[in-house]
Amino acid sequence: MIIERKSAVFILFACLLWGVDLVVRYPVTLKMGFTTIVFLESLLGLLLLFPWVLRQRREYLAMTWTDWLAAAFIGGVGMTVCGYLQIVCIQKGTPGLFSFFQIFQPLFVIFAAWLFLKERVDNLYYFWGVWVILSALMMFSVDLALMYDSEIVPEDILIALSTMLIWGLCTVLAKRVLSRHSPMVLVSLRWGFAFIFSLGLLVYEGGANFEPLAQLEVGMRFFYMIAGGVASMVLYYSGLKNILASKATLIEISYAAFGMIFSAIYTFEALSLLQILGAGSFFAFMTLLLSKDESVVPTVRTR
Repeated sequence: MIIERKSAVFILFACLLWGVDLVVRYPVTLKMGFTTIVFLESLLGLLLLFPWVLRQRREYLAMTWTDWLAAAFIGGVGMTVCGYLQIVCIQKGTPGLFSFFQIFQPLFVIFAAWLFLKERVDNLYYFWGVWVILSALMMFSVDLALMYDSEIVPEDILIALSTMLIWGLCTVLAKRVLSRHSPMVLVSLRWGFAFIFSLGLLVYEGGANFEPLAQLEVGMRFFYMIAGGVASMVLYYSGLKNILASKATLIEISYAAFGMIFSAIYTFEALSLLQILGAGSFFAFMTLLLSKDESVVPTVRTR
């Protein structure tokens, strides 16, 4: 139980770093394209991880072809392609449309983990999922109001739904890979495949603009994005390795709560009453989740 609580705290701290990243990253996205940012992040992240990769190269030889495919999906599709779709959805549609589908990710992950990982969880998890969804609805109330006031086209709905499903599958696939390999292996492969896919997108787009990196502020923000990105994924995968994917997905919503709070502080904008109630409800849920004695052992059946 101590290991499980420690793992949950790891995921919570990873979400905290992602929340800070939202504030740090936003000014950079106004000066550089998404593909360029991911390309530089993955390239510099790989350089940071390279000494470890050399020391642990034998562990990569022990990976099966299904492990490699899962890592390619997590890094290439989950980090690069899905991130690109996220930007397209927000720009073409509204932030509310994107947020609306992300709210339901926990229920999808709980079902997918039951189907593919054979996780057996108490029915209470589904009630917890409803609690998290209601909290998220209140936290995203401002974005959702914008969505209802805007015209929604089927293509935007498909993109938003696809990103939710892809990121949900990434959680399940990551849990499967971590049942046989260390978190650092998955972190390095995630960055490696993100680099390959982002390089392909750069070629498709016809190049990139690296000039903003000459600005000190942008350079310092990039430093945090890389160091914080690697640290957060090490924490997240270290936590996910020893906890049910069904439980991890409930904790991941704290990323949205932290992001909302930090963004409000950064922009000096007051949170609405619904947002405050939603954040309070979610953190009350987190307190209950971390204090509950869990009888279910996180197991994953492998071939």
